[in-house]
Amino acid sequence: MSPIRRCYWSAMLLLCGMIVMTTLLSGSSINAQESPPTPSPSALFLPIVHGPPPSQVLIAAAYIDSAISYEPDEAILLWNIGLGAQPLAGWSLTAGAQRAAFPITSTVVLAPGARLWCTANADSFLHSFGEPAGCAWESAPAGTPMLDAALSLANTGGVITLADAAGAAVDTLLYGNTTRQPTGWIGAPATLYTRGLATSSGQVWQRKLDPLTGLPIDSDYAQDWAGDLTDLAWGRRVRQPGWGGWDPSDGLLPVTGVETAAWGVAVGPEGLYTPLAEILNRASQTIDLSLYTFEHPPLAQLLAGIIRRGVHVRLLLDGAPPGGITNVQKWCVTQIAAAGGEVRYLAVADEAPTGYKRRYRFTHAKYGVVDGHDVFVGTENLTLDAMPLPATQPVGGRRGFYLFTDAPGVSAALSDLFARDWRPALFADMHPYDPADPKYGAPPADFVLPAAKVYNVADAPFREVVRVEGMAPYAVISAPENALRPDAGLLALFAAAGPGDEITLVQMYEDKYWGESASNPIADPNPRLEAIIAAARRGARVRLLLDSYFDDAEQLRSNQATVEYVRAIAAAEGLNLEARSGNPTAGGIHAKLVLVRLGEHYWAAVGSLNGGETSHKLNREVVLLVDQRTIYERLYSVVEHDWPLAE
Repeated sequence: MSPIRRCYWSAMLLLCGMIVMTTLLSGSSINAQESPPTPSPSALFLPIVHGPPPSQVLIAAAYIDSAISYEPDEAILLWNIGLGAQPLAGWSLTAGAQRAAFPITSTVVLAPGARLWCTANADSFLHSFGEPAGCAWESAPAGTPMLDAALSLANTGGVITLADAAGAAVDTLLYGNTTRQPTGWIGAPATLYTRGLATSSGQVWQRKLDPLTGLPIDSDYAQDWAGDLTDLAWGRRVRQPGWGGWDPSDGLLPVTGVETAAWGVAVGPEGLYTPLAEILNRASQTIDLSLYTFEHPPLAQLLAGIIRRGVHVRLLLDGAPPGGITNVQKWCVTQIAAAGGEVRYLAVADEAPTGYKRRYRFTHAKYGVVDGHDVFVGTENLTLDAMPLPATQPVGGRRGFYLFTDAPGVSAALSDLFARDWRPALFADMHPYDPADPKYGAPPADFVLPAAKVYNVADAPFREVVRVEGMAPYAVISAPENALRPDAGLLALFAAAGPGDEITLVQMYEDKYWGESASNPIADPNPRLEAIIAAARRGARVRLLLDSYFDDAEQLRSNQATVEYVRAIAAAEGLNLEARSGNPTAGGIHAKLVLVRLGEHYWAAVGSLNGGETSHKLNREVVLLVDQRTIYERLYSVVEHDWPLAE
């Protein structure tokens, strides 16, 4: 029996499988639905639970408006949430006037807890979703079960019905702008979340998953579906093909553990280059790097030398950072590729073969795995602004941080995440380095590396790496899969903070609100920002230090606007809540740092996750969270140094 199935009965009483670290999780209630739910900022709309049925198959997701012309990868996900196996012989799917059935001779059986994707073209589906389809209605490799007719899913709205062998409706999805009211559905149609940068094209319709069981919820309302605007805790979610997050094995929850390991923290700009160079130089077999950009010539030359001595290096980069791929990066990547390193870019949509949409808005993570066991996770891109070479005089640049560890659970989690993202033979959005490619290739033949920019500062006191060995709880958080879970990770820590506790954020930006640029914190709240304000209302001390170097104060959604918003709330309510913006190291605050002291627990989170909606819902981001007092105190000392320099 799978872990999900073993959890089902006990989940009625406790959070089975989700007690991942001290103080991180908070329970969720199960609410009856006798009528359409009332909007709530924190409610998860769940049906009354009377125990699992012998078998119950749901339409758990649907890929309706594909990004590919002619939409060959349209698909419907069936999920058996019951305890018994369900043969699908004679069962059918109906979309509009079209009906496609499993032959009466079909041997397809959906086991308890099992999922099965049915698609139009199984090969196209494989290259979009990264997993094989369980059945198809147009074409598929030999041996794949076929339905007896074709379906076409209407992009703008319609009804999809699952019926059993007797023709009785088992489940229904009413979606989009349709006005029909089919059997098995109550109220308005389900909607997708399309605010901000989220678009309907290339988005998967998905049910919310019950946090107690990990199974889809079903009460026949639109609020069962993850685009639900009325549910600020579990709704307003987005899914695209190729993402994980369906179950604990592929990112449904942060990866957590408690292990004895070596831990280290380095502070930028002055203290990052040396420890990164050292950990890379220790490699004897492999280095896997998932980075947003790579614009550090000395580190590129170092990696080239490491490759030449026999170390296998794989480098995953974003193919469309704002401003494009610079000639400095092209120079760096050329050195690595010429030495024998493998380099892949996450291609933009119109450059991926046959129009496949790339999986993430940006692959914005900044982590590496060395020899499968030594790892680093940071806030900074590999640039000389963030990681200047050691100097005798104080050196400025970007304020940022990196964590280092050899904790086996952390290295396994990051190795698994890299393996899921790095599948060039499968996903069509991975563009290889080619020296002749004008975008993803070498710089112009006459290109000369520019001189490094100098940032003058009065002091740079954080050159040394602070290291400690011992047992510590940790969590590896990833976006888009689990960074927004209110019951785990950062949001759970914020929710646990109260009198005597302290929350500190040092961020490149923390948006005042999400959604459209002209929205507001009432219509489109930033869950992180509202969570730390709520902690202050409960009596916690909260400080927010934001960047002023990159900030455009004229924008509606600027750091300056956030600072003014937080200060107004603090003044009106008399809260121990402060916000400032500054530039303590002359090159900007580029950090994404969260510190949370809960009683005797000292949590520090370092990673690539900014305080915006795209970061949480559309990007590939990684955060390492650790409860280790020495690490916390080092990072807190940086805040104490920088805070007086901000306004």
